Formats: sequence, C-alpha cells, structure tokens
Amino acid sequence: MRTNTLMTTALAAAIVTLPTLVMSQTQPAPAQPRATPPAATTPAPAPPMPQTTQPVTPMRVASTEPRRASSIIGANIYNEENRSVGEVHDLLVTQSGGAITAVLSVGGFLGIGERYVTVPLSDLQWNIERSRWTLPGATVESLKARPAFTYPQRG
Repeated sequence: MRTNTLMTTALAAAIVTLPTLVMSQTQPAPAQPRATPPAATTPAPAPPMPQTTQPVTPMRVASTEPRRASSIIGANIYNEENRSVGEVHDLLVTQSGGAITAVLSVGGFLGIGERYVTVPLSDLQWNIERSRWTLPGATVESLKARPAFTYPQRG
C-alpha cells in the first residue's frame, strides 16, 4: 500500500514538472543570419477572384449518406421560417432494417405537455447553411394534429 502511494506521488510529480522542463529548453541560434530580399522587388498583388453567390437550399440527406444516430437524436427541428417545431426524441428502425422513422417531441415545456409524433426520416433535410435539421412545411400545429405516438409495452 505504501509503495503504491509512493509511486502515485512520484508519477504525479513527474507529470507536473514535465511541461516545465520542456518549456525551459532553449532553441539553438541559427548558424547564418537570414538573407533579406531586396526592397525593390515586391511581388505584384494578385487580381481579385470573381465571387459567385448561389442561394443555398437545404440539402436532402440521401439514404446512402451515413449519419450517426447520436447526431440526429436530440437535434432541434426547424421549418423554413426558422422556427423550432420540435426535437428528435428517438429513431425507430423496422425489424427488416428498412424504413427509419424519427420520433419528434412536439409542444410542451421542459417535458410537461409534450407529445410524440412520427415522421419518416427521409422527410428531414439537412440545411448546410445553418447546420441544422429542417422539416419543410411543418408547424407546431400541423405536427400536433398528427396521431400521437406511444412506445409499445414490453412484455
């Protein structure tokens, strides 16, 4: 026990002093001074690049493009008007591994009064410009009008 404590203390001391030793080392002076270019030869400025601006539209996520479920679950969902319409609570996969459904939490405040509804994951779009998930045409009211989703009882 005493040896273990002694070794732990020595290791902690080594970890603390190692950065100090590394930072205290000095760089050797260069053998030859660097040559400075003549002042008369300055390069000409590069011509400005033409800029093209195209409107950025939400990119539809293709089924072949892999996404981590953890990057989708918990994400807020917005509509085209930049209003939050819900949050992804869960993702459901069919037993055959085909369709993926997003369970959205809609309405409520701090978990009180919220309800769950489902939408196909293919309906969600990734907005590259804003780095967020969107559900085009959705409003809180339209999602609340969908049938409520309840998880099946395990038995």
